[in-house]
Amino acid sequence: MSHYTELSSLEKGKILAYMENFNPAQIARKMGRDPTTIRRPPALNNNEKNALINEVKKNRREPLHEIINTLGLNCSLTTARQTLYDAGIHSHVAAKKPFVSKKHVLAHVSWCEKYKEKTIQDWNQVIFSDESSVEIGKQSRQIRVWRHTGERFNIECLTPTFKSGRKSVMVWECFAGGIKGPLIFCDENKEGGEKINSNTYIRILNSHLYPFQHTVCELTGRAAIFQQDNAPIHTTKITKNWLKKNKIAIIDWPANSPDLNPIENIWKQLKDNIQARKTFPRTVSELKVALSKEWENLDCSIFKEVVASMLQRINAVLEARGGPTHY
Repeated sequence: MSHYTELSSLEKGKILAYMENFNPAQIARKMGRDPTTIRRPPALNNNEKNALINEVKKNRREPLHEIINTLGLNCSLTTARQTLYDAGIHSHVAAKKPFVSKKHVLAHVSWCEKYKEKTIQDWNQVIFSDESSVEIGKQSRQIRVWRHTGERFNIECLTPTFKSGRKSVMVWECFAGGIKGPLIFCDENKEGGEKINSNTYIRILNSHLYPFQHTVCELTGRAAIFQQDNAPIHTTKITKNWLKKNKIAIIDWPANSPDLNPIENIWKQLKDNIQARKTFPRTVSELKVALSKEWENLDCSIFKEVVASMLQRINAVLEARGGPTHY
């Protein structure tokens, strides 16, 4: 049995020279050494690995080859990637979230501190509402298909796209706890050639929020509170006056805070369901029919589930110190 002895500096130098022309087994025979002792030294030492990891964390959008050049590392892209993989760092598509300023962060924390003691029963009394534009042909998720090589452009393997000048439908929806409210097409509440503005919004509230609020009160035995974001049509003087005149209780809402609003999950589910339909809507009327049907098909348990997440959402924002969360 051979006994391991430390390689001398001279032997290490010889091995490095031999590596230019010989493989480890051949070098071992030449040196009279066990093949397991003949290893190419790592391209990066521990200090260089730590420098690479720290630099990537500081410059998360920097291309890896530029980081290697900046640090003056003598290694390949593959070696650098493997070093990062070993540290649990991988390249991903950046998640999209609304810009959050320092002012927004402070407002988010303040709001969460104010409402963190609310119970699920309290949140079930909140009528969550929002508008969203649904565009014909726009995909909210990546579509994957099973196909053979060479079938990429087969009709059944394509995702349909449309020419410029796409048309969209602006939709308003609301719900409270597990109680599903109406889905309303904003353009059907306009008068004449007006754009969707505060007057349109007030007509929607008058025709649909007002009766839904009474429904929630009747079903729960408690007063409902209305939630809306800070969109311009929600904060105009005439909108505020209408809400005050009709004694609609409102919960204050922080700007740029989709992570706190469970209605965002409902929008995503609704749009995903539209895109999962066998026949994809190609006209505004077809899209309206599809939206109405998919809204009708949404089970009330989904609404109850997203509202039940309010406590976790608030805690997540507090843990993130007002910044973005996974919600």
